[in-house]
Amino acid sequence: MEDYETVTKKGTIEKRIYIDSGRFVIYGYESEGKISNKHRVVLNGGEKRSFFLIDTGKGRKLSVDSEYEDSVCILKEGKSVKISDLL
Repeated sequence: MEDYETVTKKGTIEKRIYIDSGRFVIYGYESEGKISNKHRVVLNGGEKRSFFLIDTGKGRKLSVDSEYEDSVCILKEGKSVKISDLL
């Protein structure tokens, strides 16, 4: 077996195929002092993409496509910062 291959639980061999790489930002949401189980991942690679990651329990997260936005501001170390400045 090659180093780029893996075996599934069913015993099928799968190849790991390159799709994209680049920079990313992950941020979450806080309301009333509590952080929600939803995070957003903004990817700035060959293709610009954005996903919501929602914790479903049992150590799994659901990934949902979302509209790419890099002009949104987030709170980082007490200061408002645009995502585009972090990418």
